[in-house]
Amino acid sequence: MRILITGGNGFIGKALRDFLSLSHDITIIDSMFDENYNGKQFIGNLSKTCEWLNDEIKYTDLIIHLASPVGIFKIDKNSNTFLEEMLKINLNIFSLVKKYNKKIIYSSTSEVYKNTTNASEYDDLTIGSPDKLRWGYAAGKLTSEFLCKSLCDKNIILRFFNVTGIGDNKGVMYKFIKSIKNNEDINIFGNGDQIRTFCDIRDVVKFTNNIIQENIYKGDIYNVGNRNNVISLNDLAKLCLKQAKSKVNINYTKYEDIFSNNYDDIIERVPNCKKMNQLMKSQFTNADIIKSMLNEK
Repeated sequence: MRILITGGNGFIGKALRDFLSLSHDITIIDSMFDENYNGKQFIGNLSKTCEWLNDEIKYTDLIIHLASPVGIFKIDKNSNTFLEEMLKINLNIFSLVKKYNKKIIYSSTSEVYKNTTNASEYDDLTIGSPDKLRWGYAAGKLTSEFLCKSLCDKNIILRFFNVTGIGDNKGVMYKFIKSIKNNEDINIFGNGDQIRTFCDIRDVVKFTNNIIQENIYKGDIYNVGNRNNVISLNDLAKLCLKQAKSKVNINYTKYEDIFSNNYDDIIERVPNCKKMNQLMKSQFTNADIIKSMLNEK
C-alpha cells in the first residue's frame, strides 16, 4: 500500500513511518528535512496547493494526516497565527482528499475534551472561552474534525492522549527525564496536582497499524490512550526520580512567570478507551515508558 504521512518527521510521524515502511511504500511531507531518513520525503508548505502535493495525494492509497502546529509553548507564543495556519493546512489537505476520494486518518487531540474524568467519543464537548486564545487549538482541532467528516467520505479520526516514549522531545515526561539525565532539578508548572494519563508511542503505532489493517473508513473517532496510566504530575515526577535513582529536587513555577495571559491549563483529563480496546488494549505502563526513555541514548 502507498501511504502518505504529513508531519512525518515529527515524534509520532517518525515512529509510524519507521514501522510502516517495513511493509508499505511510505512518503512523508514535513516542514523540516530529516537527514537520517532514507525514504521519500518532501519539504514544503501544506497550506498551499502545489503540483507535487496534488500528485502525491492523487496516487497514494491512504493519507495519515499528522501535520499541525503543536506544543504549549509554540501555541502560547503564536496565539494570533497558529489557528489560521492549522485551518489552512487542514482545509487544503481535506479538499485534495475529497477531490481524489482517498482514505484518510486524521490526527486530532484530547484537548477537545477540556477537563473530564471519563472522556468518551460520544460526549458533547465544551471548549474554553475565546478570551483565552490557548483554547483556539482545541477549537481548531474540533473544527477540523467537522471539516474532515464533511469533506472526506472515507475517514478515521484519532484523538491522542499524551503520547510519549522513545523519540519524544516536547512532552512533560520527556522534560522530567531530560532534567534527571542532566542532573538538573525537575520543574513543574503550577502545583503539580494536575492529572494526566500517558500512552506509549509503541502502543500508538500498533493501534494505528491495526486501524490500517481493519481497512474500514466510515467516520469513526477513537480515543487513543491508556486509562491505566492516570497519574498526577507530582507523582509522575516522584516516579521518574525513583526509577532513575536520582536525588534532584522538584521545583514549582507559577504559570504567569512563563506563559502569557492567554494560557489556561487542564486540571484533569482521563480517556474512556472502551472503543479503542475493542481492537487493542495499550500495554505499556508509566514505569515501562519511563524505563524506555531513561535507557534512550
